[in-house]
Amino acid sequence: MKRLAVLLVIALSAQAFAWEAQTTQAGLAEQAALSSRLHKRLVTLGFGGGLFESLTIPPADAPALIADLKLLSPTHGSVPDARGRQTALAWIAAGAALADIPAAHGANHFYDPSTKLGWVRPGLGLRGMMLNLGLPAKGVAAPDWIVDKSNPFNLNGFLDQYAKAVTGSTPGERSRAMAAALVAAGAMIHTLGDLGNPARVRGDAEAMFAPLGGGPEDLGSRFERIAALAYGRLGVPAPSRVITRQHLRDYFTSADGQGFADMISKTYFSPNTLPEATHIGEDVHPHLVRAQPALPTRLNLMAASRDDGTTLRAPDGTCLARYRVDHGTLTFAIDDDCVLEQLAAILPETASYETGLLDFLLRGELTLTVGSQVVVASKGLGPGTVELVVEDDRGVRTPAGTAQYTGTGDELAHFNVPPAGTRVLAVFRGADAAGEPIVAIGALPLQH
Repeated sequence: MKRLAVLLVIALSAQAFAWEAQTTQAGLAEQAALSSRLHKRLVTLGFGGGLFESLTIPPADAPALIADLKLLSPTHGSVPDARGRQTALAWIAAGAALADIPAAHGANHFYDPSTKLGWVRPGLGLRGMMLNLGLPAKGVAAPDWIVDKSNPFNLNGFLDQYAKAVTGSTPGERSRAMAAALVAAGAMIHTLGDLGNPARVRGDAEAMFAPLGGGPEDLGSRFERIAALAYGRLGVPAPSRVITRQHLRDYFTSADGQGFADMISKTYFSPNTLPEATHIGEDVHPHLVRAQPALPTRLNLMAASRDDGTTLRAPDGTCLARYRVDHGTLTFAIDDDCVLEQLAAILPETASYETGLLDFLLRGELTLTVGSQVVVASKGLGPGTVELVVEDDRGVRTPAGTAQYTGTGDELAHFNVPPAGTRVLAVFRGADAAGEPIVAIGALPLQH
């Protein structure tokens, strides 16, 4: 029994406790990056290849990060070479894969809008006791995990590295900082994207320990495994739209019910939150664990009495569940074909929210003009600090001044024109008009 428990813990630690990391998660991150403003932003900052610019994190500078990356398969394109070098696009995919390492961090990728709770360890008897070793009794709710100090890839870490990718002295320093920023961004959009699994937003932790068919240790979310098998990495669909929000948390959950967790929770069932089995009588009103999704006023019990039952569909036609009458009892289930229909609808929305969140992180833009002075301007920013750097023909950047901005007016700061250099860059650190932390950047060539 002790040996079995150890094997189960090892299996749980090794598996992706989310959309599968090197397939679905990497594919979603890549689709978000390709559809966002990231390529253009990288070029503006001096990374001329954009998403395909090689960025390097020397292994000696980040041994723990490189060690975690080596847990991934090199064939999936998110593992840097021996020098710590890979493309910007690969770094953001790497961040998406790393968000579940260690496995306990995956417990922070849940959020139930109805209870305001994240992961709560399920009570599954002896099997549950073995499975849950190494996982916390409760997790940090996904919207809170993004800014949590114990999250190695949190918002503050992203903003710090993103600013250093502008102000770093040498090209090597800036390359390292930008790669680190992209890892953090990939991990953050991963956390949001995980809420596309209905079990994660309906308090259904038990659904994460379903048998997957590869032996007694092969346990996890069948929903997420089907996504990996059906779409792989390259088949993950592009976003159907780009979601825009004023607040970071609103991508997860919002008062208007349009956060990603809100939308998925009220639109789909999960395996253990289906309508309860009901004996057929004069009036059939199955008990709902959640008020939404609601059942139609009348179910087609005649069709449900056929051997294969019938289908409950959402307004857009997507399968929500199969239902069947057998020996006078009405039951509901979600089969694999139904899951495939749901994935076809959910994955493009997941990519849409991830793209929106990535654009939110990169939203800050500054306009620079040069006359008698260098003027830094922007709209929609609150109080903060503006720093100007000048770049020479070797690519080395040096500080050229700092200024405080009070949050009033479109002109943030004025600086003396540097006597030499090929271009100037500015970075603003502070808050936007909505009070959200932000790093805004701008660049302009110098004419002498």
